[in-house]
Amino acid sequence: MEVLTEEIDEASTMDPSKIAHLITHSTGIQVQQTSATSNTANVRIQGLDGRYTQILKDGFPLYGGFSGSLSIMQIPPLDLRQVEYIKGGASTLYGGGAISGLINLISKEPNSEETLLHLNASHIGAFDVNAYMSRRIGKLGFTLLGQRNAQTYFDADKDGFTDLPQLTKYNLNPKLFFYFTDKTKLSLGGTFTNEIRQGGDIKLLNHQYADTIHFYKEVNDINRVTTQLKLDHKFNDKNAITVRNSFNIFHRGLEITPSKALQQYRFSGQQLSTFSEVAYTFRQKENVLITGINFYSDNFWEDSLQSPIMRNEEYKTIGAFANYVFDIGKKISIESGFRGDYVIDEKFFALPRVSALFKWTQKLTTRIGGGMGYRNPTIFNQEAELLGYQNVLPIDKQKVIAEQSYGGNADIGFKTAIGDKCFININQMFFFTYLDKPVIIADTGSASGVFHFINAKGYTQSYGGETFFKFGFYNFVLFVGYTYTNATNHFNDTISDLTLTPHHSLKGDLLYALPGKWRIGIDYEFKSSQSLSNGTKTKDFWTFGTVVEYTWKNYTFFGNVENYTNFRQTNLGSLRSAPYNTPQFTEVWAPLDGIVLNAGLKIRL
Repeated sequence: MEVLTEEIDEASTMDPSKIAHLITHSTGIQVQQTSATSNTANVRIQGLDGRYTQILKDGFPLYGGFSGSLSIMQIPPLDLRQVEYIKGGASTLYGGGAISGLINLISKEPNSEETLLHLNASHIGAFDVNAYMSRRIGKLGFTLLGQRNAQTYFDADKDGFTDLPQLTKYNLNPKLFFYFTDKTKLSLGGTFTNEIRQGGDIKLLNHQYADTIHFYKEVNDINRVTTQLKLDHKFNDKNAITVRNSFNIFHRGLEITPSKALQQYRFSGQQLSTFSEVAYTFRQKENVLITGINFYSDNFWEDSLQSPIMRNEEYKTIGAFANYVFDIGKKISIESGFRGDYVIDEKFFALPRVSALFKWTQKLTTRIGGGMGYRNPTIFNQEAELLGYQNVLPIDKQKVIAEQSYGGNADIGFKTAIGDKCFININQMFFFTYLDKPVIIADTGSASGVFHFINAKGYTQSYGGETFFKFGFYNFVLFVGYTYTNATNHFNDTISDLTLTPHHSLKGDLLYALPGKWRIGIDYEFKSSQSLSNGTKTKDFWTFGTVVEYTWKNYTFFGNVENYTNFRQTNLGSLRSAPYNTPQFTEVWAPLDGIVLNAGLKIRL
């Protein structure tokens, strides 16, 4: 597991409205924009499509299905304490979906009194008002995050289409903590989100009537309500129990006018997902056993009247798991786990996982491990999202089976301190994932423009390596991360690269931090050429950014410049593409907004 903590505040300065900047602070992680119009995005780990990455909030699976392409654009970073990454199959403790990896967002707790007002604005039309409060009074504590994020539409290349959508979002995250005794703690939380996101032809956003030239528009109307309950009780120093429960109600209406026929299409529906879990933990010195059972339900009901076939989906899964960590001598630690998931009326999945940690010295370690995973078939994939779900048939469960995978990671790490003011941290990892019969979209062949999902005749595999280097020298920290990825589809005896996956990527930053006074950072990212669906290759490119913060008493003033070389995909070609000469199906492989300047103020009370 990799953990980010210090990077959260820096990412909040760059963009307090979403976690997209934050989660790219690890090697092997790529935020891939999936729509040139609505600015939706997903997270790719080790080259695989975003649907194979599971995103959790405090251990709760709240961000899949119909909401998947919007999740990282809606989750704010300001109430987060840390971000945990698990790369590679992580299904033993967390269930299906975590084929390429998992990101767990851990919220702050009211351990200290904090009141923060965060104001941010950019030259391309963003304006954010954020407030966070944390208090503890005796056995009662609470945290509260409230936000209003706004973005006016922005057309960087002046082609008449939005490169950033028009957006208004409200978000409220309250959480209560009850500290009954030193051994018993209860937390109750909620999330309330409302968002209107629209992009397309700018004349339509300016309330001009549609005609045969100006017709393309996409509107997302989104509402989310979640609840989270967690009870922790320690019987003694060795035994503990944890009970979790969550409800997630997500409603989204997607309206799109794709063609000159001026026929607006609407796909909308409500997703209700629930999660309940009881887990028991036993600790005996260095040995740790975690075992438990959980129940996960995910239901989607379409409420559009335009579709002759309703795309309702329903999955209910009962899971049982056990994970045991134990030492063999002083040099070797083993983690072994097994999970059994029964998808009701579908199939039973056995998911073993094992890893080993070799502690050669206090400074040098080696890890190796692997496991299996699966993902239930669903229409909520990137390909259907681009179509606006128009003419996409529901999953035929008699013909389409779940995707299953196996994979492994191995790495060697070296970490040492050099005196009191310096440190070096180096890690070299290698990874491999094999995905059998992945679900893909295809034309039915029986009617023009009607699509369905099928299992590909073949497999997808991804392998490569990640190199991580971090060096601290007094108040300076240097980070460099390099990733090599070879991700390919092997369908019908033909090999092809996964689209929008660079073979080589490099990212890093140099940060100077004088506590309580200055923080200055310079970051960069390089991506090598990427394959597009039409077989062409994109251009290599670099992007650079700088952030500066100055703190005076309770006030922190900040400024940030992103992509100051102004590299844009539209410098090399139009976003318009077939079949309607609009940006609807254009693949996004580089920034669209160009140089971005934002500045603001943090007030701590």
